[in-house]
Amino acid sequence: MGELFLEVAPAYLSDGAAADVLGPLCDAIGEDLDTGLATRRYALTGDRRALHGTVL
Repeated sequence: MGELFLEVAPAYLSDGAAADVLGPLCDAIGEDLDTGLATRRYALTGDRRALHGTVL
């Protein structure tokens, strides 16, 4: 799923700009925006700590 978030909000976008783009996608798929942003950060870094506090 992280790849999907990176396609919609590429790595060059800040978290704030990514939130604007990911908001409608997260609403459409029933995902919390915070979880969507955490999943995107994990896809960018590969660091599982980015997912701390999320339920996937």
